[in-house]
Order: sequence, then C-alpha cells, then structure tokens
Amino acid sequence: MLRKSVLRKAAVAFLLAAGLLVAAPAAANAATTYPPATTGTFAFTASPGSNDFTVTGLDPNEEASGIISGTGSLPTVGAFAAAATTLDLGQTSSSGTLHFTLVFPSDASGVYNLSISTPGGASASGYITIAGTALASTGSTIQWWIVWVAGIIVVLGIAAVVTSTVRRRRTR
Repeated sequence: MLRKSVLRKAAVAFLLAAGLLVAAPAAANAATTYPPATTGTFAFTASPGSNDFTVTGLDPNEEASGIISGTGSLPTVGAFAAAATTLDLGQTSSSGTLHFTLVFPSDASGVYNLSISTPGGASASGYITIAGTALASTGSTIQWWIVWVAGIIVVLGIAAVVTSTVRRRRTR
C-alpha cells in the first residue's frame, strides 16, 4: 500500500502540473499592435471617409511628402490612391504647418503609421488609429474564470507543498 506522503506528493505534483498547463498559454496570450505605433510627434483618430489633419513643426513653404503603412486598406489623397504608400501631401504654410486630407476606404481598420518630411530635412512621424475598429488579437482565447481556477490550483499546490514540508520537519 502506498504511504500518505507519496500520495500527497503525487497530488501536489498533479495540481502544479495542471495549473501550469492552464496558466502558461494565458501568460503567452499577446494582443499587440502591428506595426508598433505608440510613439511619434502626432497621434490622430480617424474614421473611414474623408479626414482632415494638421501637423506642425515642419520647414516653412516647402512641399511635404509622406509615407504611410498600416494594417488595412491604404487611404487616398484626393482622388489618387496611396497604393505606393508614398503621398504628396502639399505645401507647408509660412509657419511650417501642414494641412492635408486623407480619405480612408470603408474597410479601413487598425493603425496606420505616417512619416512626413520636407526637402529641408524637417520631419514628423506618428500614427492614425481608425475609430471603432478593434485590433486583431493573437494567442489563445482562454476565459478569465479558467485563469482564476488555474491560479487557485497553483496556490493550493504551493500550500500543500509547504504543509507537507512543515509536517515532515516536525516528525523528525
């Protein structure tokens, strides 16, 4: 017949293994924005359709161009498609401010990175988030109650190990 200590150790090992099997995928569950777009000199929120933007800090009275990339269909400037991702955004004002319009298609979604530069070397970069769109989630879709149960199992396993260790030391 098996001793109680062997059964306890087996139960603790089983509980810890079960907790790790459930908790490990939850810890690896990532939901990130790609391309990374959390820094820059500007951040805008737009919607599908026509959107007006203003960027400051560029060289005055120079033609500004931009490069845009994103997670969905690319926008247009006026009637010209931005398929090549390079945009002619127009001329800056005497104060270095650029006003431009981007038209996002109806299926636009996610985050778009935009870098603007002038021939004089001034540049600005940032991101445009399309309102009302959710970013794709990568990884598992574990329910929160499963994570809680796994956490409780891990805590119970740790408590069982501590309890058996304390009892073993007292009986010596």
